[in-house]
Amino acid sequence: MPSRPEIPELSAIVPGDRSTYPKDSIINNYTRLSHIPSMGMGLVAAQDLPAGTAWCLASLDNYLPIPRKTFIAIRLAGKKYPEWKNFQSSIEMVAVYSPRFDAVNFSVDNLRFLNHGIVEGEGEGGVGNVEIGGTAVAEDSLVGWAAWTNREIKQGEQLVANYYGFKNCPWGNTCEKFLDLTLSDKLDFDIMDRETKLDEPVELILTRDQFSVYTQSGLEREIDKALLAVIAKWGVWDEGRGSWVIKVPVESPSQ
Repeated sequence: MPSRPEIPELSAIVPGDRSTYPKDSIINNYTRLSHIPSMGMGLVAAQDLPAGTAWCLASLDNYLPIPRKTFIAIRLAGKKYPEWKNFQSSIEMVAVYSPRFDAVNFSVDNLRFLNHGIVEGEGEGGVGNVEIGGTAVAEDSLVGWAAWTNREIKQGEQLVANYYGFKNCPWGNTCEKFLDLTLSDKLDFDIMDRETKLDEPVELILTRDQFSVYTQSGLEREIDKALLAVIAKWGVWDEGRGSWVIKVPVESPSQ
């Protein structure tokens, strides 16, 4: 199986100097969205992809890290506002947990349409036809993580990853819940929410470039437009920061 390929763009990164980090999203150069029978939307190869092709790269613009306190605030807001409940569901459906940063990483590009699939072996021992991983080059972000093909993939073939390889999130049901239906019984959200102190306003910051990548991704379903819905109702454009500032409307349950 091919190991993680060398990616020339990463050689110029200077950790801490965000001006040297890769931007934009390369995923649309190699993949396209397609309706997959019995699975809904999915990613297929837009061209023949040789084994070892890096078709997605974590950049400053294509993922939104959501730390524990922010996610819990979103979950609490979802109890009152359907827009936030829908955004919570979209995070749980597609975000992947990073133990290193103790955050779930929500893809604002089409990586969030990468379906679970096992094409070799059986059960947890099988693999998809793509791998996701690597070591973050920059200490303050996931820049350096990549997705690559582990065998040749023909144009039109669906790309799938084995979700069993993702880490369990200790404070939220991320994509693992679709594989382990008992997971929700293992996490007591009520206790977790009560023990979380929200002493300061909780905000999501979405940069101009992240917003551009998001609006160019697949937004066919209501759940795909969930982030757009909370921006429309709670987002304020901050020209100084060049970002949308989205205040999560929640108070600590311990208050």
